[in-house]
Amino acid sequence: MNCSDIAELAPLYIAGELDPRRAAELDAHLKACPACMRELEEEARLDARLREVVLADKTDASRVDRRVRELIAARPEADAPVIARWPMPRRWVIAGMGIAAALLLSVLGYSLVLGTSVARVYADAAADHRMEVVERQPRPAWLVDPAQIAALAQQHGIPGSEVLALALEGYHLDRGRVCGLDNRAFLHLVYSNGTKEFSVYLRLRDAGRLPGAVREVVNGKPLRICDLGSEHIASFETTRVTALVVADDSADDALHFARMAAAAL
Repeated sequence: MNCSDIAELAPLYIAGELDPRRAAELDAHLKACPACMRELEEEARLDARLREVVLADKTDASRVDRRVRELIAARPEADAPVIARWPMPRRWVIAGMGIAAALLLSVLGYSLVLGTSVARVYADAAADHRMEVVERQPRPAWLVDPAQIAALAQQHGIPGSEVLALALEGYHLDRGRVCGLDNRAFLHLVYSNGTKEFSVYLRLRDAGRLPGAVREVVNGKPLRICDLGSEHIASFETTRVTALVVADDSADDALHFARMAAAAL
């Protein structure tokens, strides 16, 4: 796979619609090509901003049009060397598609166009966090000793040092246990700062890929988000692990915690 292939496949990759084989090939290219990685990060940011604009201006397509053009015009000059490698007309095609999508959304409604189905792994993570962290329903015993939790992680192929490294910015590892999401075993870790708690679900990465659109790229890792009721899920994959972060206060919290986790893993 070369840089021109990335230019063609990036929109599908960001939307979470690229088939697993080509997505793996694209991942490998991005690890070896910083220029394409920077371009993907910028395109993911543009896509995320477009979604925010659409959500904020559902019925005013002209404002969406103007805002999309402003975002494109505001691209930093530092991107110039990369722009030369990815054909410029494609950007305007993407912008036009975004504007057309905004017009369609204003008629049909955002949720109708994007659909309402939620991937099973996200639904299970949201339900598990709700029962075990928010409602604290009686469940099998948690481990609370960090050394024991690190040992449990090690048993599942995840270095205990990585589990401890996720306790950042005033948060500490509060408890951990193994749970099932989408019929697969995940290590469920809860981090707390005394007033807020968030969940991290970890397992060794397998052949499957996380669904959903890419919101941004953090430390070379595409980050996806999903909201389900009052639970907000942000997910990413490293070369070794699959990670889901769940928060119940706000989507911004889930995104913030996921950024921390992606930078640490």
